[in-house]
Amino acid sequence: GDQEPPPQQQQAPRTTEQIAELKKQRYNTWENSEMTTNMWKIISSNSLQSLKDWMTEDPSAVFCRSEDGRGPMWWAFENRRQEMVKIFMDAGVPHTDKDAKGMSPVDLLEGTGGSS
Repeated sequence: GDQEPPPQQQQAPRTTEQIAELKKQRYNTWENSEMTTNMWKIISSNSLQSLKDWMTEDPSAVFCRSEDGRGPMWWAFENRRQEMVKIFMDAGVPHTDKDAKGMSPVDLLEGTGGSS
């Protein structure tokens, strides 16, 4: 499934290169923003449809990171949102990177003992 859709199919203003660049930019920028807040709300409330709609609109959104270095992949693991984890993985979001405390998304899955 690596075929590019025909150019006329979508009125997307961004090229594949621009989207790739945007993903990298978002992933390397750690800041709390409206984007990270909304993404966290969507994941914690398990709004799959909202997530899919947003990703159609802006595929780079799932690469956002908050100022503690966490992003959608961390929150999806933390909230046990397996469906979302799969979506993020399919979108190419890394799941072994570390946040500001050195925790990877996978660590959050294992580390949910007594601490919240």
